[in-house]
Amino acid sequence: MLYFAEFFFFFFYFKMIIFNYSYFFSWTMMNSSFSVTFPLYFDFISCMFMSMVLLISGSIIFYSYFYMDSEIYKTRFFFLMLLFVVSMIFLILCPNFFCMLLGWDGLGLISYCLVIYYQNFKSFSSGMITALTNRVGDVFILASIAMFFSMGSWSYMNYVFSLNLTWLSIFFLIASLTKSAQIPFSAWLPAAMAAPTPVSSLVHSSTLVTAGVYIMIRFNYFLSENLKFFLLFISLLTMVMSGISGVFEYDLKKIIALSTLSQLGFMMTSISLNLSNLAFFHLVTHASFKALLFMCAGMFIHNFFDNQDIRFFGLMNKNFSFSLSMFNVANLSLCGFPFLSGFFSKDLILELFLLKKVNTLFFVLIFLGTFLTVFYTFRLIYFLSLKNPFYYPLEISNKKLGIEYSMGFLFLFSIFLGFFGSLFFFFPYNYVVLPITLKVLVLVLCFFSIFFCIIFSSSLFCFNSKISLFLGQMWFLYFLKTDFLKFPFFNFSFKVSKSLNGFSELFFGFYLYKYLFFISSVSNKYLKSLFSFFFFMFLYFFFVFIFMNL
Repeated sequence: MLYFAEFFFFFFYFKMIIFNYSYFFSWTMMNSSFSVTFPLYFDFISCMFMSMVLLISGSIIFYSYFYMDSEIYKTRFFFLMLLFVVSMIFLILCPNFFCMLLGWDGLGLISYCLVIYYQNFKSFSSGMITALTNRVGDVFILASIAMFFSMGSWSYMNYVFSLNLTWLSIFFLIASLTKSAQIPFSAWLPAAMAAPTPVSSLVHSSTLVTAGVYIMIRFNYFLSENLKFFLLFISLLTMVMSGISGVFEYDLKKIIALSTLSQLGFMMTSISLNLSNLAFFHLVTHASFKALLFMCAGMFIHNFFDNQDIRFFGLMNKNFSFSLSMFNVANLSLCGFPFLSGFFSKDLILELFLLKKVNTLFFVLIFLGTFLTVFYTFRLIYFLSLKNPFYYPLEISNKKLGIEYSMGFLFLFSIFLGFFGSLFFFFPYNYVVLPITLKVLVLVLCFFSIFFCIIFSSSLFCFNSKISLFLGQMWFLYFLKTDFLKFPFFNFSFKVSKSLNGFSELFFGFYLYKYLFFISSVSNKYLKSLFSFFFFMFLYFFFVFIFMNL
């Protein structure tokens, strides 16, 4: 069903991009003193993103059929996944702030339910930081809806040429920063890795974390030049911070999560440079290979008895040749390897960045982030493919073949999507004239990154513990996840519940039960008598009516 809907939206996307038109539907549910409408907007952006979301969702649900086969509550899991996709559909198709809130808030609520799926203390703490951080963005969306009461409409399509939207643009910028986990709201993204791997694949490719980028693509004309400068600085810092943390990380899922954070910062950088269409292009290509990365990583973890430490992996081409090939293709596409999907969007954004008027600090930050992206990408390839493994138990199951079938579409998209996208839809940007030194700068930077990655991965470096702790813990942003959140919320509520335990049982247990029992017994007697009274009155008027008609 999801694959069929994906082809349907993909057909409409071709039709709209060729003939350059869009559809706007408005369903009026109430039209009295004021009208209540439910609008839907279909253009090439919404149809393309919808088709990508449905393609990835169908592949992941097919993947989950094998991956979650031994789980007890897998029916609940599939319903939550479908609700997650429906919330994203509301967010994509609704051009109305109030209707869009259904999808925005639904993503936050269902993500909490999915993160705590395994129901242990780590999952609960990770779910709490995810829910509370996303609530910050929900508050700012609600504040922007309240501002629109004085403007006559909740549809953002009516305010394209308005100039008095400074506070509204600030609210939407903060909301998108929280949803896309930019600094200082980055702690929840690696924490959400406590969810099952299919959830991580869906969240990091096309649903939860991409919602903030999608909103910024839609509302980029709201942002002033000062806000774009602020967004550029924040996104570049996020890109560098996540890249450094990925270099020091050994958890396979967290490395891929930090790569998502780096790519989100790269998309926000593109939006701040007025390249929102290229940010959307990179968002679509990134969705295909990021979902494939998580699905391959989940299969490796599943077959290594839930081990996620990459130091135990190695020479996986002996037992996982096809899966490792798909993983390496997606990984190379992530770092912008030539002629894969990520290259056509990423290299184009970097070259157009060189044409912009930016200062030296931003120039150093974006190329440092690119250097680190190539670094942790080839570090993963080295640990999984080239080095000798530690001895660890391995399970080769019959589910492996079905899991590999579910990745077929995404594997093809990771190779060909960028080429066809740039060929048909983004051709005005395909010819960027630069001096030869700037043209080969990215290529030389990548070669240096690969060289230092091999030296760093194959040798034992001793760092100062404080420096490595600062660099590996996302510049101490994990403090928000552990100490800060644990003390005021968890410990305080636990102590209050323990101190009021006997009091609450006495007054809210025994006495409340006696009071409710008394109320129910009295109301039961009166209701019986009242029912008898109304029954006899009905019979009386019924016979009087019949007698009068006779």
